[in-house]
Formats: sequence, structure tokens, C-alpha cells
Amino acid sequence: MRMRTPLLHLTSLLAVTAATLLHAQTPSEIDPMLGADKGGNVFVGPTLPFGMAKPGPDYGNNQGNAGWRATGDLNGFSQLHVSGTGGGPKYGNILVQPQADKADPANASAPREDEHAEVGYYSVKLGGSGIKAEVTTARRTPVYRFTYPDNKERTLLVNVGHLLMELHDSPHRYHESQVLFATDVHVVSPTEISGMQASVMGWNIQTVPMRFFFYLIADTPAVTSGTWEDGKAPVEGAKRARYSFPFTLVTIPNPPAPVVSTGAYLTFAPGSKPVTFKVGLSFVSVEQAKQNAMSEVQGFDFDATRKAAVAAWTKELSTIKITGGTPDERQQFATGLYHSMLMPVDRTGENPLWLTTGPTYDDFYCIWDTFRSSTPLLTLVAPKRVTNILQALMDIQDHDGFFPDGRAGNYSGRTQGGSDAEMMFADAYVKHLSGLDWERAYKAMRHDADADSPEPMRFGRGDMADYKSLGYLSIENSDMLGGPDRPGNRSMEYYANDYAVALMARGLGHTADAKLFSERASNWKKLWRADAVDHTEDGDIKGFIWMKHDDGSWMEPFDPRLVGTWYQDNFYEAGTWTYSLYVPQDTRALIQQVGGKDLFKKRLDLFFAPVFDPASQHSRYRYDVGNEPGFLSPYLYNWIGEQSSTAKTIRTILPKSYHTGLAGLPGNDDSGAMGSFLVFNQLGFYPVAAQNVYLIGSPTFPRSTITLANGKTFSVVAQNTSPTNVYIASATWSGKPYTRSWFTHDQLMLGGELKLTMTDKPTHWDTGTPPPSMSDKQ
Repeated sequence: MRMRTPLLHLTSLLAVTAATLLHAQTPSEIDPMLGADKGGNVFVGPTLPFGMAKPGPDYGNNQGNAGWRATGDLNGFSQLHVSGTGGGPKYGNILVQPQADKADPANASAPREDEHAEVGYYSVKLGGSGIKAEVTTARRTPVYRFTYPDNKERTLLVNVGHLLMELHDSPHRYHESQVLFATDVHVVSPTEISGMQASVMGWNIQTVPMRFFFYLIADTPAVTSGTWEDGKAPVEGAKRARYSFPFTLVTIPNPPAPVVSTGAYLTFAPGSKPVTFKVGLSFVSVEQAKQNAMSEVQGFDFDATRKAAVAAWTKELSTIKITGGTPDERQQFATGLYHSMLMPVDRTGENPLWLTTGPTYDDFYCIWDTFRSSTPLLTLVAPKRVTNILQALMDIQDHDGFFPDGRAGNYSGRTQGGSDAEMMFADAYVKHLSGLDWERAYKAMRHDADADSPEPMRFGRGDMADYKSLGYLSIENSDMLGGPDRPGNRSMEYYANDYAVALMARGLGHTADAKLFSERASNWKKLWRADAVDHTEDGDIKGFIWMKHDDGSWMEPFDPRLVGTWYQDNFYEAGTWTYSLYVPQDTRALIQQVGGKDLFKKRLDLFFAPVFDPASQHSRYRYDVGNEPGFLSPYLYNWIGEQSSTAKTIRTILPKSYHTGLAGLPGNDDSGAMGSFLVFNQLGFYPVAAQNVYLIGSPTFPRSTITLANGKTFSVVAQNTSPTNVYIASATWSGKPYTRSWFTHDQLMLGGELKLTMTDKPTHWDTGTPPPSMSDKQ
């Protein structure tokens, strides 16, 4: 017995060590379908990190934002999609669909069976046909493998008229549905089809046609081929088909006319061997689409292309390593990181608008969503990528005259709130990202912060005369076409944007500008209505941000439950409870405005308390985890020495709002915004966007380590963390006692270890100085 004891101890030690080893996220831990349903709207098909090609299934009525829907038949696979967006769909271009027997595009949809998705791969069987469809992709070249029954003709349909649509009436001034503008398809040979599709409109109200080219090459020669036009029956032997839009942009019907089916087909002889084909894509020309297909995929090697996609993701995910957590928590973390790297899209070499040797990125959808958490996350794990993205934004600003807030289809639009690209640039500047001309960037930022955009719904700021003279956007003049347009949230966002400009001005030595924009950033107080009252279940809460007329009078009556959208005198996608807490530039002054720490804590406690508003039938009236304006708010407790309340709030929000499975997200993923919010919170800290500050929360995992671009590592250790041990008892930084509930990016980049000892009871360990604010003396 004595001889065996050391061996037993060693065995136990090895078992514990194996369970706690750090490991990077792997593609096998990711579920591409997590959050596809219930409004999450994530893209489920294969793609590369920030990949241009996003081939995936389009189901049902073709109104899914990312193509996928929980119900409805499979209509086919289109080559471009967005991920996580709301509003009217974008893309869904060039649909390919297998069909057993002769070409019949009007009856090509089929029920789905055995649907499966993993990183770099998607497959599904077409019910009743015996067909299995598989898809993987290179950067600009999807690859398909269709396996047909061996006793029937095998047909491949290519519908160049297909788009994702929004068919119901729009509540907005402009209809958000895409409209087919033109098509041209050509059967080049028994193995090749090429073509072009042009489309307009969609969520970004695109009025300049987006032209998209493709070149399809199959590994099997067809025995017959043909085309069809205007939804009519296919014509065997026809080589070309076209369509032209019969309306002007002024005479588009509302809702728009349905997409007109136009396309080509190849029919192969019966056989048991799968038909494999690749589809080169390009925004420049058919010739470049063909070149992409030939250069990116050697031959028709489906499996090698799939392995290359997995390898690309393995490399991209390797920066962060975690240990512990449940399988569900690890899957959520890995998938959140994955979703954060789907958009914006790298279209370098695919710019049809101007010649450039620099990087090209598109599908900023929208910066309003992603500047808060997605961009700061990428700055930590992929800083070179962020440099390229910002260089691309500079290129857009040079040619459009303004930074976009939203952009898709090589066309800027729409602007949801502020000029939030300024937040991205300031965030990169204070975190010392290399490779950017900061004086050039500042000149562009200052222009956007001061100029009146001729098209503020597309880019830049609007209604700057009131903003400069009154210190806010008035109800009367917040819309250049007359009437109101979101004056509440746009004013609050302009103030935060101005502080980002001020920080950069100060750093670059532009003293007068720093003073000017700091003063503008303080004007949020002009919209603070001290006599506004919400009669809550826990007593009256007084003082809220509210909207004003151009004569200085308040909008009446005050309504704490007002939540709105475009072209109204309101706040966008949140209410005054949320925007009254959105002063990221000066939380210290906000606390004073509310009435001090005690009243601020009471307000926060009520903000996060479960509430159901019977008048509006939802709880967005106060905190709504499913929309980005409230992302920072759980961490506001850190400014009043109540970090334990931050920890409790975060560890309550995450398990209630984030899950595995199709309904795993609390709202639109918004190009990875929801995913990056989860990743930061599981790591145990959260960024203050456009500032050099991270706020400490409550880590999910016992240990996480980020490999930094300078070769150093930064780790967060949460000793004894569990679903009950959510509070911090004490902290050390690289072995030394630490009492601040925040740290800087400079500290993080030096490497080291933040060790948190967790407990099941609230404490006041955070006795150090609170996080910085604009009104601090230093």
C-alpha cells in the first residue's frame, strides 16, 4: 500500500492537470447554427475569416436576413450573405440548385433533410429527390458537390435573378427590399456558365446598382443545356438570357415587384459519381471571376478546399486560450469569437469603384453595432486586421467624402446614430495601433465631426447648425427633409463621438480642437430634464435625457417608455433609460447629475431589474441585452465602488440571454456584436470603446490567456469561479495586490496575469481610484 500511494497521487495530479490545460478554440467547438433562429440571423454556411464568399442555403420565402429560416423548403444556395443583421435582407445573389431529371426551375424547391453545418462545410439532403448537396469555399470561390440518384438525369440550375427579399410593406420612408436591376447569363460550354447580376435597394437603400459577376466550372460535361427568361419555361440549346429593370427608382412599386427568375442550366447524364463544381466570384468582371476560380481552387478538390478553410479558422482562433467552463460555455465562447470574424468582409482586389493597391473592406453592417465590442476585440486578437480595416475606411472617406456608419454592396448607408467610425479610429489611436497615418486620420475625423453631410442617412452627420448653435439636435430640424429623425439618441451619440475626436486632437497636439470638441462632448447636460419622472415599482426616479424643440422647450409629455425607430422624435432601438446612462465620455459627471452614488446605484439596480411593460409588450423600456446601446451599462457600477454589482449583473445576464442551439442569441447578432459582447464578458473584462480602458467583470473560465501581437501574453485567472462564486474577494496583478476595478490597454500589452479570487458573497475589494472620466481633474 505504501508503494502505491505516490502512484495514486501522481495519477490524480495528471487527471487534474489534463482537465485544466489551456487550449485554443478549435473549429470543432463552433456551432455555425448557434443563433440562426429567433432573430439572431447568423450565417450558417461555410466561409473564411472575413471571407467574401458566403455560400449558403436560402429557405422558405427568401426573406431570411442570412438566407436560413427554420421553416420552408430549400430554394437553393446563393453565394453572398450577411450575418446577424436585421431590417430588410441584403444579397442572396446567384442561386444554384440541384434537380433530379430535366430542368424545371419553377419547381426546384425541396424539403430539407439531415441538415448539417460545421466550420467550412454545410450539407443537406433534398427531401423526396435522393440528392445530397454539400458546400465549402475558398476566399472568393465556393465549391459544391452534388450527389444525385444514379438512375436519373442530373440537372444543375443557376438562377441569376435570385435575391433575398422583404415583401411586406415597410414602416419606413424607403422600402428596404432589394430589387433586381439587370441580369445576363451565358452558357459558355458544356462545363461552364458565366454571368452578371445587378441589384439596387436593400437595407442600405442602395440607389447605384451593385454588379456581381460569376464564373461556374463543373467537373462533368453536360449532355444538354439551356436558359430561361422572365420566369418562363427553359429553352434547351439557348446560350444566353437577359433581364432589364422596367421601372425607374422613382416608380418602383411598394412593395416592389417580385424577383424575375432568369437563368441557365446544365443537365448531366445519369451516373453515381457526384458532380463537383466551383463558382468564381467577383465585383469587377466575369474575367476576374474566372481567374479567381482557377487560382483559388486547384482542379475540383472539394476536400482540400474544406481542409484549407478549417486550417484558416484554426489559425485565426489560436490567439485566445481558455481552460475550464462547461462544454456549452466553451461552445458559446468559440462561436462568439467565430461570429466576430465574419464581417466586415475582405474584398481586397475586388473594388469596382476606384483603383487601389491597399486593402478593401465592405459590409460594415453597421459600425453603430460593432464599435463597442467587436472592433476592440479584434484589436486584441487581430490588430493587423484592424489596421487594414481602418485603411479601407480611410479609402472610402477619400472617395465618398465621409466615413460610413453602414455599408454594403460597395455603397454607404445607413446611419443609425452618430458618426461612429470616429470611435473606431480613436480606439485604435489610444491603443497605439501601427501602420496608420494618424494626422490624415484625424483630418478626416474632424471633417466628419464638423461638416454637414449632404446625405446624412448615408454617411456623416446631419443637422449640424442646431447642434453647433443649440448644443443638441432639435425635434424640428433633425431631418433634412423636414420633421424629426431620432434627435434623442443621435445627440447623445454625437457627444460621445466628439470626445473621441477630442482625445485624438489632444494626443496629436491640436489643443484648440481638443478644447472645442471636449466642450461639445459636455453638452449632453443640455438634454438632461431634471423634472422628468418615472414612477417605478420601487419609487420615483427623477432626471432623464429628453428631447427639445428648437426654441429650447421640452417635448411634451415626457414618456419613459418611448422607444422608436427612423423618422420619429425619439430614441433609436432603446429608450431614455438606456440613453440617460450613455455618457461613456464622462460617467463621473453623470453620477453627479443623477444625484450621487446612492441614487446612481438605485437607478442601475432598477434598470437591470426584471420588468415587463404591458404597454409596449417588451422590456426594451429599460435594459435590453439584445441591443447595443446598453452594452456598457452593467459596468457602470465600477465607477461608484460597487464592482460586486457589476459581477452579479453580468453573471445574471449571460446564462439568461445566451444559450447553445438555434435560439442561442438574445437578438440580432449584428455582424458579431452580440458574440463579441459575450466573449469579453466570459473573459472577465470589457472595453470602454474609444478609450484606453477595460473594466473588470466576472470571468466565466478559471483561466484565459491572450497571445498579444508583441509576443507577450496576458492572462485572467479566476480562482474558484463557479455559477455561485461570481464575486471578487481580492485581486493581484502579476503577484502584487490590485484594488482598481479597471486597467489600461498599456498595462495589458505589458503582459502579465490578473488573478481574481472568487467568492459567493459581495465584497468591496475595489477600493482604488475609479475608472477615468472626462471631468476628472487629471
